[in-house]
Amino acid sequence: MAKRDASCPLCGAKLLPTQVLDTCDDLVDVTLGVLGCHCPYCQGYFEVMPGAQGIEIGYLQHGRFDVVLTLAGAGLVVLRDTVSGSLRVRLAGRDWKFSEPA
Repeated sequence: MAKRDASCPLCGAKLLPTQVLDTCDDLVDVTLGVLGCHCPYCQGYFEVMPGAQGIEIGYLQHGRFDVVLTLAGAGLVVLRDTVSGSLRVRLAGRDWKFSEPA
């Protein structure tokens, strides 16, 4: 069960979906759409999976994403391209693109 608040699971700082996407720096799994991320406050590592329900924060383990909490993301759009190995996320008039390492 996911936590109900929108706080970093590591330090407890309040998080906004755009802050989280700004600190994502690695495409961990393009098929599932999992990104590596660091908390903008404590710099602790967690993984995120943007989707229809919002931005899920947790960890990918053995091909399954374990959700710790979900940040609401009204209007969130996720476009996966498994052929090119890229993931594009759109939210609040902003656009992020992540690619697998070459």
